[in-house]
Amino acid sequence: MFSHDGLKDVLTHVAAPPLFYEELRREVSRMERNGKRFGILRLVLAQQNHSNADVVNFSECIVRATRGEELVARLGDHEFAVLVRGDQYAIASLLERILARTRDQNHVPVFLSSYIDSHVGEGALDLLNRLDTFALSPSASEALLT
Repeated sequence: MFSHDGLKDVLTHVAAPPLFYEELRREVSRMERNGKRFGILRLVLAQQNHSNADVVNFSECIVRATRGEELVARLGDHEFAVLVRGDQYAIASLLERILARTRDQNHVPVFLSSYIDSHVGEGALDLLNRLDTFALSPSASEALLT
């Protein structure tokens, strides 16, 4: 599932989990030094019967919607995460760009999303545990904008 060096997902060419976890650890360290918070956007394809082409197309929508400083990773068969520097409005903007990209496709994938903010004193593992327990929502973009 990963490239020979473990840094890229073979199917989608986005970051593999080991690279994502290392970058997350680095971002936590940066936040501790400079106080600039960040967040993680979790995106999960809603149906489990997607083809590899669907997964690749969805990952391309995510990558095209992100900015250079954001890191996209594939964490599971149908699960992606984006490490985003910024607050909830940066995440809402990213999510709207992803939604716009997916609408441009002939087949619009149904996906769920959730988002967490970083907290001072919270480690990478704490963030990931909190991300796993945060409820996925089909309308997270609307919730973030209110």
